[in-house]
Amino acid sequence: MNVYDLNISNDTCLSGFYWNSEERASRYSRLYTCIIASFVHIIFWCQLIFCSSVRQKSMQWIYAYLITDICLLLRFFITYIVHIIPFACQASPLWQLIVCYFDAVVDNYFNILEVYILLALNICRYVQIKYNQNPYRIYPKALILTHLGIYIIPLIYTFIQFFFNWSILQGYGTDRCLVAYSNTYIQVFNLIFTFFLPIALNVFIIGASVQHVRLTSGLQRSQHHVSARDKYHRSLVIQFMIFYAIWLSLWSPNVILFQMSVGSADLVALFRLLNFIEIALDPIIIAALDIRFWRAWKSAFQISTDRIRSTTTNQRRVQPSTVNPGVFTIKTGPMGTTTF
Repeated sequence: MNVYDLNISNDTCLSGFYWNSEERASRYSRLYTCIIASFVHIIFWCQLIFCSSVRQKSMQWIYAYLITDICLLLRFFITYIVHIIPFACQASPLWQLIVCYFDAVVDNYFNILEVYILLALNICRYVQIKYNQNPYRIYPKALILTHLGIYIIPLIYTFIQFFFNWSILQGYGTDRCLVAYSNTYIQVFNLIFTFFLPIALNVFIIGASVQHVRLTSGLQRSQHHVSARDKYHRSLVIQFMIFYAIWLSLWSPNVILFQMSVGSADLVALFRLLNFIEIALDPIIIAALDIRFWRAWKSAFQISTDRIRSTTTNQRRVQPSTVNPGVFTIKTGPMGTTTF
């Protein structure tokens, strides 16, 4: 690994580790996007806290996916803060090396998690559509093992690559750290493992779901009857297709660029910005496409409206008059009338 000598004194600031005003300005667009995305996610998770109707086992993959979004936002904020605080210029070379690894590796790790979490979600929905079974109730142990495998296997694989020097850290002591690969075979394998394989499996499962829905719908249409279950299955397929198309268009450029280890700083900044835009849009798209969130919003809106109406009605009621105890009053009888 080509890095500066770790024996550099602690009061030496490695070139680019402390971001100057120009380097900060180049990241302002991502910073503002991440701030907006944070507010969007906070609003979404508040709905989860206050609406019990959206706390379901069948939504575990959606929430796991959104948690990776939050981790990516935290990764950006941590990296940004570490590079702009005054301590950055006096940080030890070891600390700067740790930050460089964090900057280069964590982003790719969580992006790998996202693509496989969506694959697991797609498989579960296919089981629901094809076999009319609830996999979240029938296969709880398999789901737990799938969760653990998705989170642990990419972590072990990343460690192995660095241990055998298949992956090489570059950019230590500069404003941008990245990972390069020792040979083309590792690069191709990583592209297959992190991009082509899960994407191909997702497309295959989506196609199988579409084919099944089309066949069942055509059969029932010939019988002049379409069941509510088939309508629901069709909506599941359409929802996932819309979400996956938007997600893939914004997510894939950053992942491909990372695995290829190519591109100028401006291109890297643009593709990472697209990734953060996708993170900001995720809760909006998921909530807009899933009818369970629509129902939760409708219920919350109805409850809020009823409370406002109740408060307004109570305020309009005539309250009994009160007498100020500090003021003396004299009660007088009615005045008599005088006649001429």
